[in-house]
Amino acid sequence: MEPKLTSPRVVRELLAGLGIRPLKRLGQNFLVDYNLRERIVSGLELAPGDRVVEIGPGLGAITQGLLERSGDVHAIEIDRALSGHLRAFFGPRLQVYEADALETDLSALLGASGKLVGNLPYYISTPLVAAVLEARPAIAVLMLQSEVADRLQAPPGSPERGALTLLVEYAADIEPWAKASPGQFYPPPQVSSQVIRLRPRPSPAAMPWAAIRPVVGAAFRYRRKTLGRALQEGLGLDPRQSAAALAAAGIDPQRRGETLTLLEFDRLASSLGARGGGPFSQDPGDAPI
Repeated sequence: MEPKLTSPRVVRELLAGLGIRPLKRLGQNFLVDYNLRERIVSGLELAPGDRVVEIGPGLGAITQGLLERSGDVHAIEIDRALSGHLRAFFGPRLQVYEADALETDLSALLGASGKLVGNLPYYISTPLVAAVLEARPAIAVLMLQSEVADRLQAPPGSPERGALTLLVEYAADIEPWAKASPGQFYPPPQVSSQVIRLRPRPSPAAMPWAAIRPVVGAAFRYRRKTLGRALQEGLGLDPRQSAAALAAAGIDPQRRGETLTLLEFDRLASSLGARGGGPFSQDPGDAPI
């Protein structure tokens, strides 16, 4: 019988046996709470034949729960010692890829209807969330630091709202799924975490994200400026162009980016596109999304 990988004693013994000292830079805080593990796995709504891709399995606490429900589990682990442990512990039941998730073709691994789960390190959570949305899993259950999860769910007017918030609104329905305290991990992190669930859906916006993204990027790169000034500085428009685009979209030029809804950004991108589309060839450098 396999030892329970949510046991703090088992986790400490495995790490000692592998000679692993958890690395803060890789976000190596290992889940040691069975109930939280079960809550995370339940969010995937797995049937026996479902394909699951796991990002950052670590010692395999969540992996163990996945394999109890599905026979088609694929794990992406960047740490060589941990990937070796996963192969030895789970054997041929688990497909292990020793790789960086940001350099992995998630769409190819997921196939047509795969699901995805991951405990995402803080330092790469923004590009990884964007990569997950682009891959469009049937369901994604992600554990993130609370401040990142709050940013993804921030409503218009919130100072936490940013470009990634708009990307999530464009691509998926988001649902808060669970909260995680430091004591549910070994070693305990210095921050709390949240689990969110994403279900990709058709966007309510009329314009493609490639057209909306530069406008969103300009608004949040210059978030302390009014939209009129942000468009001028971020997209190289002159005052008359920015004023005309905002007027055509029905948006007060004195507003700031965090107050706009996705559909207002959509109208603004449409307005700018109708004026020739020049700004969309420029990248305001806001974020890699």
